[in-house]
Order: sequence, then structure tokens, then C-alpha cells
Amino acid sequence: MPGSCCSPNIRSLLLLCCLSLMLISAGCATSSTTMIEEELVTNPKPMYNYTKLLIQDLELKRELYSDASDEGLSQRELHYAKLPGELSGHIERFVVSHQMFKKIYRDGKPDAATLVLTGKFIRLGRFKITVVVNLRDGATGQDVASLKQTLWDVINTTDSFSDLGRETADFLYRIQYK
Repeated sequence: MPGSCCSPNIRSLLLLCCLSLMLISAGCATSSTTMIEEELVTNPKPMYNYTKLLIQDLELKRELYSDASDEGLSQRELHYAKLPGELSGHIERFVVSHQMFKKIYRDGKPDAATLVLTGKFIRLGRFKITVVVNLRDGATGQDVASLKQTLWDVINTTDSFSDLGRETADFLYRIQYK
């Protein structure tokens, strides 16, 4: 056809491809999936013996979210720097809702009845966040349990970020009588 750059078949194929990509993208934008990769309980005594929970912010190395110096951090990178505290808040909120511990606190000195929650971010990106959560005996500092989980399909890190906190609280609930 004069004045046409593509045949009708090619235009139809391009339109179908564009629509398919839009549907795939829409599916990723509206959903996220938290996957538990590893759960380990090594405590010699029952977990229900712990009546207090000390939640410490997970370690987040700056290399995971920035190449810039302190002065050159963008608004997005400043937000990433606040994620450990935000995650601790989500964990605390969900643990309180399960009513497993008599006392839940964010700083202080642990004792024999305290379970200390620590951990670190392993991967932090636009589409995948991976954390390792460690639970330690408050008196000995010995690891008693750990959890490795990944949040997938995250377009914006703040979307569905609370899922990591909920899964951590659910893990604490599941191991309560192990």
C-alpha cells in the first residue's frame, strides 16, 4: 500500500505484543509475593519460654541502595535508608496482634526470658527484597531460629513492604511451640 510503513498483519502482531506487555506489567504492579526460602529452629528449649521480644532494626548496608556520597543521596535513597526502622515497626505491629509476648520493645537490655530479633537485608531492589531474620537467646546470644524470605514483584519498595513484617510475625507464631 502506498503511504503505509507496515502490512496489516505486522500492525496486528505489534498491537498484540503491546497489549500482552501491558497486561503482564499490570499484573506485576498490583501484586507482590513473599516467599519463605528457609526456616530453621535450633533452640534446645521450647520457644514459648520467651515472654519478651526485643526487636532490633535489620542491618542495611548502604551499598545495596546507593553509589553516592552522603551529600549526593536522592529522595529515593533517603527513603531506602529508613527501611530498617520501617520494617521493625511492621514486625512489632504484627507481633502485637498475635499476642505472643508479654513485652515487646525496640531497645534495652535482654535477659533470659527475652528473644532478640536481629538480621540483615541481603538484596534490595525495585523488583526483589531479600532479608534474613535471626532470633537469639537474650541471655546467651546463641542463635535459636532464623528465617530467610524474599518479597518479589515490588515495583515500589514501599508497596507491600509490610508483607515482610507480617511473614516474620507469622514465623514467630508458627515456631512458638517448637
